[in-house]
Amino acid sequence: LLDEAERAMLSTLAVFVDGWTIDAAARVADLSEDKALDLIDALARHSLVHVDPTGHEPRFRMLQTVREFMAEQLATNTDLADVQRRHANYFRDLAERADRPLRGVRQAEWAERLQAEAANLGAAIRRFLAHDIEPLPHLFRVLWLFWAIRDHLFEVRSWIDELMPAAATLDGHTQTELFWSAGVTAMLLGDDTAALAAKTRLEPLLGAVDDPYLDAIAHIAIAWILPIADDFDGTLRAASLSLERLRDQDEPFWTAVAFSTLGEAEMAIGRHAEALTHLTQVRELSQQFDTAWLGVSWAQLANLAIMQGRLDDARAVLDDGLTMSLDAQSTVGLTLCLAAFARLAFVSGTPDRAAVTLGAAEGLRRRVGMRVWPTLRRGEAELVEQLEHALGADRFDEAFATGSRFSRQDAVAIVRGANEGDSKNPGRMRR
Repeated sequence: LLDEAERAMLSTLAVFVDGWTIDAAARVADLSEDKALDLIDALARHSLVHVDPTGHEPRFRMLQTVREFMAEQLATNTDLADVQRRHANYFRDLAERADRPLRGVRQAEWAERLQAEAANLGAAIRRFLAHDIEPLPHLFRVLWLFWAIRDHLFEVRSWIDELMPAAATLDGHTQTELFWSAGVTAMLLGDDTAALAAKTRLEPLLGAVDDPYLDAIAHIAIAWILPIADDFDGTLRAASLSLERLRDQDEPFWTAVAFSTLGEAEMAIGRHAEALTHLTQVRELSQQFDTAWLGVSWAQLANLAIMQGRLDDARAVLDDGLTMSLDAQSTVGLTLCLAAFARLAFVSGTPDRAAVTLGAAEGLRRRVGMRVWPTLRRGEAELVEQLEHALGADRFDEAFATGSRFSRQDAVAIVRGANEGDSKNPGRMRR
């Protein structure tokens, strides 16, 4: 029932994974937007595609059975390589457009937009891996913030691992981007060996990097990784160098991250006054933009307030940080806030609740393949020791294991005072 142009369009649309926009369809089909829309409307009248109006812009989808059949047809099409190339290049261009917004005031908006295209971005990455690896280190660097915010790093790690053997064929700038992505990804996922290996390959390249922004974030990566080797002095030096490099750049997000890294390292070694200064600067900077990682600095400010006995202040700060992390769907921010809530519960005299809450944080991390950041491991390990001493090892293990099975909803409920009657009996909490 379709004419030749409609059949060709339907075949081309099979290259998309989980839907497409009109702009994307036109670029990949090599047509004007008006012509692409006419053909998609015709396919919609045949019930072969349908529109989803709920997103950032109208989005079209194809029934999976139809897509699978058309993908088989596309595989025999002599234009297949051109269609796949245009698809990969379109999403490469989309990633480039996202670079600056992800580092600034439109981070949440662009993270949502890229989330809608996550499957298409993955398909583009896999095509580049098979046919043209040169753009990939830059794409990894550009998309890393989105992937970290939206818990995609486990899959990203496999792409980085696939590319690493070819690193020697790349130029110095491209290698720097690749080793940066490898290091910060391994650090967040808790692969200490891979993180240290990436740092070792990254450091010799820094003197030759003719890119002030890349040089600055490379020093942040080194600052994140050094605590694995218990080198907090090195962390302070690297974070300070990053701040120095960022001083003349319009990078409020990464400047805030550098201050946060300094503050976390200072907390870990007991320099609380300096930590408060730097973490307060993070909070002031963060008023300029809306970012999924704001909950990180809020959690650390709360930890400082707890250490100084300002428990009401800590709870207020954590309530704000938790709300921001939930709004941004940030597992990083949420789990850091939960760990701080656990500390607050312990010093408030409810060690059972503290153990359950800390278990909830660890359970959520494990389910997305994350581990507590190296700068924060010492403090969390000390909290575990305190809880084991207060409860006994068996009671702590039981409460921690119960919390580790909690959903996000249940984890938030316990720290916000829901289920008050159950809070001292963790086994009765909803699973």
